[in-house]
Formats: sequence, C-alpha cells, structure tokens
Amino acid sequence: MKSHSGFSLVELMVALFLGLIVMSAVSSVFITSNKTNSVQDNMGRLQENARFALSSIETDIRMAGYRGCLGQKGPTSAAQTTPVNNIINGINYNNNLASSIQGYFATGGGWAPGLDNTIIAALPAPTPGSDVITVRMAVGTGTPLSTAMTSPTVDIPIAGNVDNITAGATTLIADCTTSTVFVATGVSAATISHASGSNTTTSVGRSFGTDAVVMPVSTITYYVGPSNDLAGGQSLFRMINGGVSQELADNVEQLRILYGEDTNGDISPDHYVTANNVVNMQNVISVKLMLLMRTPSDNLSANGQFYTFNGQAAIAPPDKRIRKVFSSVITIRNRAT
Repeated sequence: MKSHSGFSLVELMVALFLGLIVMSAVSSVFITSNKTNSVQDNMGRLQENARFALSSIETDIRMAGYRGCLGQKGPTSAAQTTPVNNIINGINYNNNLASSIQGYFATGGGWAPGLDNTIIAALPAPTPGSDVITVRMAVGTGTPLSTAMTSPTVDIPIAGNVDNITAGATTLIADCTTSTVFVATGVSAATISHASGSNTTTSVGRSFGTDAVVMPVSTITYYVGPSNDLAGGQSLFRMINGGVSQELADNVEQLRILYGEDTNGDISPDHYVTANNVVNMQNVISVKLMLLMRTPSDNLSANGQFYTFNGQAAIAPPDKRIRKVFSSVITIRNRAT
C-alpha cells in the first residue's frame, strides 16, 4: 500500500495562526506608518501656510508709511514727525497715507474701533473673533522727475512711468524733505497731471526738483474670513485698495495683533496693547502678530489636542485636528529709524 504524507490538521491550524500573527503585525506597521506620514504631511502643510501668511503680512507692516527717502520721522529728531501733505478731495480709506497703520480689535461680535465701510463690504467679509489690520505706503521703485517743476501747479514732468501709474490712482510725489499725496487726473509717458476736482487744489505744495520721485500709494488690509475653497474653513485674506480680496493661506483659524507703542519718544515700545487700547497709532513702532493654524485633515490626534492661544490656556478643540500658534514681532522701519 502507498503511504500518504502531508500536514496534519493541527499543523495547518498552527501555520494559519502564525500567518495571522504575521499579517496582523504587518497591518499594524502599515497603519502606523500611514498615520505617521499623514501627520507629517499635514504638519508640513500647516507650517508652509503659516510661513507664507506671516511673510506676507510682515513685508507690508514693515513698510507701513513708506514715502521714498522720506519716512515718518524727521531728519533731526526721532520723535519729530514729518506730516504728509494730502490734497485729495475727500480723504478716505484708500488714500489716507497720514494714517499709515490702523488696527481693529475683535471683541464680542464686532471690532473696536469699528471697521471702515470698505472693509465691511469686503468679500468674503471678516470673521468676528479675529483682528483686522490696515497699512498704507507708497509702492514700487519710484518714477523720477525728468526736469524740475517750474511751479507747484504745473503737470509733473516724469522720466517714463516705471510703476505704471494710471489716471485716478492715489499717487505720491516726494523728495527727502517733503511729500504730497494727490489723485493723478491724467497720465502720459512724459507728465502726470493733478487737476482740481479730484484734488482740493492744483498745487502739490512746492516745485519739486529732479531729486523727487512719483509712486503709487497702496492701502492693504489683512483679515481672516471664510475660505473660498474649504467648506467651513477659514483663510487669511489680503485686500488692496478696496479691490477683490485675495485668499493667501487656508486653515488660518484666528489672527490676533498687539501694537508696540512708544510713549516717550525713545524709539522703543513701552508696552504692547490691543488696537482699542492704543493711545496714538502714530506712536506705534512695532507690531506683534499671532496666528492660530490648524492641519488640513481631521482625526490626526487621538482625543483632540488642547492648545493655548492669546493668553488663554487649555482651549478644548472642536475636532481632532492638530493646532499650532505662530507669532512674529515686526518693526515698522519708517517709524523706528
């Protein structure tokens, strides 16, 4: 008779059991590795969003009040201000360069001081609970004068139009001692006019020489609002000159801002306070930003990660995303030098 060889039932059961153990271990390693990769990917995106958001705001805050070689501080005394001459007929949100930085503190369901109507009309609108900041400055490289003005009322002779200034634009002419803001009522390759009507006068205050430059003026507002792409999410937005708001970074949950006010003229902040507690915004020489960021994906932490933000500790999260706070202190160059 032929003998039959093979595995016994017990041996098969042992083999299956060992196989299940190996498969379980492999599955556990795969799941853990996948979770780790997901967390790392989300944290990378969170940090990238935060860096870009802070970099964008920092650049504009740092240049608030820029007027070419003429900053807001006088040449002989750090505490001496050199006011801008604004001849625009109807100073408003888009042209008030004398107010080069303005903060709005989120309190309750609104802001203090109240938001300008231009900001209220932004789309999307700012989300209550996050601060808002507006900065104004001259932008571009500056178009030099081709020849000296023969009088303060003549068209401004320019050597080209480097910054592509257009008719109707809020415009600055400045040298190292004087600056004037006006509406450019006409622009050609050789001249910029500043007629009355849009301006209160045809005079820009003095006959500027060839050491002067002409630059466009920008009013830029940063705020947190409902994301255009993420349902239920918040993003950082930038609005320039009251135009269409640009979505800069998503998953920004909150923006808080403190203002470093110099109360004794020594070019050093004596305290950091919220916008509604600043005595004089003209004395603010630095700004502290705090951004609360969250990961794009949910279910990354086992039980929800408690966090601390803006002095409030152990805040309970509404989900299982990971949150992180990013902060930066920015010196306003045209006030602190």
